[in-house]
Amino acid sequence: MPTPQVTDKALLRTIKVLNECGGSYSQAAQRLGIGATTAKRHAKVAAERGLMAAPPPEPAPDPTQVIEFPDFPDEELPDDELVALMTKQFERIHKAHRARKWFDVRVNDLGPIGVMWFGDPHVDNNGCNWPLLKQHADICAKTDGMYGANIGDTTDNWVGRLARLYSESNQSKARGLRLAEIFISKMGIEWLLILRGNHDMWTGSKREDPLSWFKRGGAPMEDWQARFCLAFPNGRRARIWAAHDFQGHSWFNPLHGAKRAELKGNDAHLYVCGHKHLWAIQSQENPDTNRVSWFARCRGYKFVDKFGENLGYEAQSEGAAITTIFDPHSVSESGFVQCFSDPGEAAEFLTWKRKRAA
Repeated sequence: MPTPQVTDKALLRTIKVLNECGGSYSQAAQRLGIGATTAKRHAKVAAERGLMAAPPPEPAPDPTQVIEFPDFPDEELPDDELVALMTKQFERIHKAHRARKWFDVRVNDLGPIGVMWFGDPHVDNNGCNWPLLKQHADICAKTDGMYGANIGDTTDNWVGRLARLYSESNQSKARGLRLAEIFISKMGIEWLLILRGNHDMWTGSKREDPLSWFKRGGAPMEDWQARFCLAFPNGRRARIWAAHDFQGHSWFNPLHGAKRAELKGNDAHLYVCGHKHLWAIQSQENPDTNRVSWFARCRGYKFVDKFGENLGYEAQSEGAAITTIFDPHSVSESGFVQCFSDPGEAAEFLTWKRKRAA
């Protein structure tokens, strides 16, 4: 049977080179950049299609050649099969990439819900405020309607030249991963999203990252950012752009990057990030769309940072996690989404709202 993937143009080129090489499949294959077996197959297909009378026979062995090596099969795919494989692979990757841009997360809860955005945990760092992290995790796990979202940099994950910093830590890399698993899988948090920050991504691909194998329910783990919509049963939708950080920096406005993202026309209800170990919250209404947008940066849990202090950065004590309350029954845009820097206050507000909506 002819091989339909091979074009007549490719077959004619093989025939031409074969003729120039006196019918030597090995020489023709070398010139064409294909295997000798592929060259023979091309000749056979060309004969079947009527492009040549018959495949040329192998040339008679050279009597002066004392040693004759075998014709090894080519371990690489033929050109046409390789192109077909790359085409199929791109289509699959492109489809997966598009599906992650403003994807829907359906909320099958009739009441208001909350999302606690845990700032950079750095759970294995000597300066990680574990008492506060445990407190916030407990609030998230025990508050009805509350979900967790990890903004990234779960561990220090020092690599390359920075691996020397493990000598200054009380934790090994293995212990760091164990602490990460405790935080992600064993503290009762129902995760909505987990982001991989720069420290997490130093490991390499998601497939190589041990964090990918920790139990986190069905929550997605995305590199650096996620743009998605919370779709509520009554048809209301909350657009969220969460990122480990947004592009752009200003000494005068810690929310500069988030505001810059909003100016790109994404028209989200919430832009939330972390990374810089400081916090801020702001909301405003767009007079053109009447959309009320919130901008938030989480401080994270690294409360002792000698490197930052030596550079002159003053440490803040609040805003380790920013909590967002979504009320799909709110009659106003400003009441639909609200942000809190104190998870305890947010949990009390959410509990009151859910009781009132019941």
